[in-house]
Amino acid sequence: MNQTKQTNLFALIFFVFFILSGQLLYLIPIMQEIPYAWFSSIVQVIYFTVPIIGYFIWTKKNPKEVFRLYPLGWKNILLIIAFGFAIQPLMRFLSFFTSMFFPNVALEYAETLEGASFVSTFLTMAILPAFLEELSLRGVFLSGYRRLGTWKAIFCTALLFGLLHMNPQQFPYAFFAGLFFCFLVERTGSIWASIIPHFIINTTNVITMFLPVAEDVATMESPGNAILLLYTGVSAFLSLPLLGLILYAFLKLNPISSPYTSKRGTEHFLSLPIFCVFGLFIIFGILPYLSYLF
Repeated sequence: MNQTKQTNLFALIFFVFFILSGQLLYLIPIMQEIPYAWFSSIVQVIYFTVPIIGYFIWTKKNPKEVFRLYPLGWKNILLIIAFGFAIQPLMRFLSFFTSMFFPNVALEYAETLEGASFVSTFLTMAILPAFLEELSLRGVFLSGYRRLGTWKAIFCTALLFGLLHMNPQQFPYAFFAGLFFCFLVERTGSIWASIIPHFIINTTNVITMFLPVAEDVATMESPGNAILLLYTGVSAFLSLPLLGLILYAFLKLNPISSPYTSKRGTEHFLSLPIFCVFGLFIIFGILPYLSYLF
């Protein structure tokens, strides 16, 4: 079995475990007594770490090389921190646009954590996703697709990142952010290049939830969708020059070193396991939301 087929099979196992693990854990009586924020943290740890551990037992690969646990220079750290803030207006625009058609799942999830402490919310919404999702997607999957070539590996990994969110509202901005995260890791050779901006984005959302004015804003009359779309669109447009400057400086600092070379005719992303992943997304991520379109 070649590396891409191996990764595709792991993707199917990963998605099945992702879908089932939370539901199975909730059947354990003691889990039903745990505050939801802590339960969510436990679920995240289990449904990411268990498949990953199984992956390394199966493949016998070196975790340090797969995860690319290598340090970043201070210049890269500063640029990536700036990138983590600069990309947020674009992500908010995409998120609001899709929320005009489908429910905002991230917002609904945040509402389920209402009343939870800052520590538990910070853990489940910022720390764990930033580390566990990046180690899985920009670690295992990006490394596993390297024989497809650099750009195909980036695209396929970002696609799976979007699909993993299991709803049409989050898919576009998750896929969009996934492309950038993969690119940052590829150019720097370090997983920290995606963990840092992912953590910044999630932390910004958590802090916003706990600001003293958050409750006042929530009770205010919301402007119409057209006004909000215009506002988020203008904010995204105005952020483009800054984002462009950051990426330009990043590219100057990180020239292409050793891109992946594809194995023509031997490595293919589209296969039965991947079509099964698409099917899971349609069943669990699309069909439950079709009624919102009508």
